Parts: sequence; structure tokens; C-alpha cells
Amino acid sequence: ITTRQNIQLRGITLEDAPDVIDGLHACNQTSFQSALDNVRNMVGSPLAGIDPLEMIDTRPYCNALSDLISLDPVTQTRGNPVWGNLPRKFNICVSGSRDDFAHTHINDIGLQPTVHATTGEMGFNVVLGGYMSIKRVAHAIDMDMWIPATVQNAVDLSEAILRIFRDEGSRGDRQKARLMWLIEEKGLETFRSEVQEEMKSYGRGATWDKAQPKATEPFTRRELLGVHKQAQEGLSRVGIHVPSGRLSVIEARQLADLADKYSEGEIRLTVEQNAILPNVPDEKLSELLAEPALNDGRFSVEPGHIKGHTVSCTGAQFCGLALVETKNNAERVANILQQTISTPRPLRIHWTGCPNSCGQVQAADIGIMGAPAKKLNPETGKSMAVPGCNIFIGGTI
Repeated sequence: ITTRQNIQLRGITLEDAPDVIDGLHACNQTSFQSALDNVRNMVGSPLAGIDPLEMIDTRPYCNALSDLISLDPVTQTRGNPVWGNLPRKFNICVSGSRDDFAHTHINDIGLQPTVHATTGEMGFNVVLGGYMSIKRVAHAIDMDMWIPATVQNAVDLSEAILRIFRDEGSRGDRQKARLMWLIEEKGLETFRSEVQEEMKSYGRGATWDKAQPKATEPFTRRELLGVHKQAQEGLSRVGIHVPSGRLSVIEARQLADLADKYSEGEIRLTVEQNAILPNVPDEKLSELLAEPALNDGRFSVEPGHIKGHTVSCTGAQFCGLALVETKNNAERVANILQQTISTPRPLRIHWTGCPNSCGQVQAADIGIMGAPAKKLNPETGKSMAVPGCNIFIGGTI
């Protein structure tokens, strides 16, 4: 499970790949646009449609945006060459509540639900340019633009930004090719004006306003793990911890079996690499929590403040860019820390194998990034190359 609510399947044989891809498409899922210089998968709220504090159901927006970038408008099949060759990769997310479970501030386009101060209409404030890379870590900036919460407005805005980025973004230095660099080159006011003119040119009736005031009442981000009441009477969501986001074949089948039995076959994923079973009848909670899969293996519903908030990228076992192994180390260190210390609140520890920071270490309380290192060999007196890491502290989300 990735930090974009995604699943990466390992060990697929080449001859089986076409059937896997066709099977995904039949389930409204796709592997297209999942790498290289493309728009990566949409990220939305893992509590969409079931959250008692929901401001916007993110599902129709994410589906429409996914179709924009991965569905051929002519053939209606997956694969859209229009957005298949950008200057650099591109991330879009849609947040559904003040919790910002989608992490809008580290996406190229982030849609934050906000009520219009005058009309009371629900819409989105737009933030732009957030990303992490070897060269730079950029926190998204306010676009000073609000759009009404219609799917068409979200599509028009994203399409306009993508068109400008595709045609005018830098294709020279890859370390300066993300959206933020183009915004800084043009200036935010000019970039915003160009986006609005592009939206107007589509003739679809897009509307917008200046950014609206953000809510100021105190708010604490809620927990996704554990058992929590839903908006629907008599139903609860159950967040299940998946250590380091890694599932074996057996564990994947166990999770699927739990979903079939308790949540009508539905499983949701989080950017913290965990799973949620939604719509569990309250009368079945005790039976679910007693399941061997949640008590006798790696899964748990209440993993604790340290184990439950450890995140890891793929690491050296499967990623050629990683300088260190992350998954096994992350799980082992989390287990040791959980047995050694206690914390009054969640302690977010993120591991990433290289400076590309797929593990988002800069947003963690403690970030561990793979790096080259040397260690003195006492027998030879020479320094030997060994796996090492750089340490980050104090990141926020």
C-alpha cells in the first residue's frame, strides 16, 4: 500500500500482466499513469460518504479527475496520450474535511473544502505546487482562488493547469521541472490569470472567486485506525493497521475475506498505508474484532501510537533507486520502540530509501532517509561503504 492510497502488486509474471490490467479496468481501476512523467493516481478522503464531519464527498471528483487523465475521450478505453508526456510527474488530491486526510499541501493541486463566506455555498480553496524531491521540498501555496464544489469546475481547473504545465513547463533540468518552478517563473498572479483564461476558453460555464476565509475554530485531526461511528446509524468504520504497508498474499486474502464478511466487500486505503473496513454493522463489531486475522498475525485494530503511525516506501528490496532496505527495518524498529517507550500521542515515523522521498520523511515527526555512509573497518583500518541514513525531525501535516 503506497502513500497515495495505491496498491503496488509485486511478482506479476509478464504473461499474466494483460489479464491483470484488463481485470483492473473492469473494476474501474487502472495501472496507467502510475509512473514516469504523468499525473499520478487521485487521492481523496478515505472516509468519503461515511464521515459525520464530512464537508464534501470526494469520490465523484476523484473519479472524474481520474477519467480526465487516464480515459481516452474518443475510444472510452484506459490510456489517454493527451496527458502522457508532462515535463515531470504531477499529483492531484481532493480533501473532504478539515482533517485533510489527503495531504493537500504536498500535492501539485490540492482542493480544500471551504464554505463561501457570503453565499454559504460549499466549494474548494485551491493550493498549488507542493512536492518533495532531491532538489527541493515545497509546501503548497495558496492560489487565492475558490471554485464552487461541482465536478465540472474541478475538472476544468485541473485541465487548465495541466495544459499550461504540459506546454510551458521546463523540460531541461528535471530537478526544476515541477509545477512550483513554473509558478515562480511566471509569478502567482500571472499564473492564476492564465489558468482562469484557459478555463473560460473551454466554454463550460466555469466560475470562481477569490480564496475564502478558512475555518478558525480549534480542530484536532481524527484517528483513522480503530473503531469509529459513521454518519449512518448503526454502522461503524474499522481502521486496520498494515505494518509498513506491506501485504503478503495470505494477508491480502485475509483482508479480502474480512471485507466480504463484514463490510460488503469494500476496503479503503489511507495515505498512511493502512486499510479501513467501512459500513460494518455495530452488532458485528465484536465478532470482527475477535477474528484470528486481527489477533494472531501482523494486522491489528489498536496498534499503538508508534507502530500504528510508521510509514515506509518500497525500499531496496524492490526499488532500484533506494539506497537502503526500508520495509523490514521500519517494522522492526517500530516494534522495538513500542516495547521500549510510550508516547501520549501518535508518533509519526517515516522511512524513505532515497532523496526522492516517496516515504514523505519531511512531513513526519521523525524521518529516516537512506543515504550513503562509511564505517571504519577495525581490521583493515579503512572506511567501508555501508547503508546509512539522514535524520529529519519535526515535520508536520
